[in-house]
Amino acid sequence: MADALKTTWAGGEVLIPKAQVEAEAREAYQAGRTPNESCPYPFHTDAGLQWLATFNLCIPLPVDR
Repeated sequence: MADALKTTWAGGEVLIPKAQVEAEAREAYQAGRTPNESCPYPFHTDAGLQWLATFNLCIPLPVDR
């Protein structure tokens, strides 16, 4: 896995640390926000996809009882 992920910012390409992207996603989930309102990266970029994957991994699986 990459240590930095590509995204776009102000019309250019930048690298964001993977740990930062994942931390932001976990914080957003814990705060009860939705991906659409809290993801700071375009979803079509590497950073946006990693952010969304991390956010989704925070969602507990349903328990079938």
